[in-house]
Amino acid sequence: MEELIRIAITTLICIPVGILLGNSAVYIFNNMPAQWLCDYGEAPNDEKFIPGRQRLNSHPWKLAFSAMFICVALFLCLEDITYAVPALIEMWLLLVIAIADVKYMIIPDQFVVFLALASVGIFMHFGDVKGMIFGALLGGGIMLAIALVGKIITKTDALGFGDVKITAAIGLTAGVYGIGFILITASFLSFAAFTYKILKKKIKRTDVQPLGPYIALATALYLVLAV
Repeated sequence: MEELIRIAITTLICIPVGILLGNSAVYIFNNMPAQWLCDYGEAPNDEKFIPGRQRLNSHPWKLAFSAMFICVALFLCLEDITYAVPALIEMWLLLVIAIADVKYMIIPDQFVVFLALASVGIFMHFGDVKGMIFGALLGGGIMLAIALVGKIITKTDALGFGDVKITAAIGLTAGVYGIGFILITASFLSFAAFTYKILKKKIKRTDVQPLGPYIALATALYLVLAV
């Protein structure tokens, strides 16, 4: 009986929390300063600049994101409420970052900073400060090496510096083993998606595709599995 009551109360809490997170992700993305969605030295174009413009349509994304957050929040809160709070915050930040990368091929620095700060909540849960530091160094270091080697070989920016920064920030949360899981999973997801799009002739082999959404998805999966 007590377990049923706990599940019922948790569900009643998670539904509005999930709706808030899902709706606010779309609202914040549509209303954030246009400069946040621009590269250094780039001026905002009309679509980015107009305040309140539907950069991302409210329908069906508010509903889809809300449903997703309700399910994730319910699962995490039933497992461990002290872990669920920082994990949900990080997932919300990762969602906004993924949307920005898909829409404009940009990872806003501001959200990377927030993501790094949110790692404090995960640290307080696991208490592994050494793992956080080495995870950040490993994640950022691997991506930086890939970016530099890719630029030398292809003479172009094969990997954006935003991917380097977000991976370093995620390393603070995931630690050494977690960042390894995330990088491998993100690589597999991006390769599978890229191959599918080529086979369906939706893109060309030379087209540049954002990596941020796959890093975000892999991190969200890690956060769910790590509880």
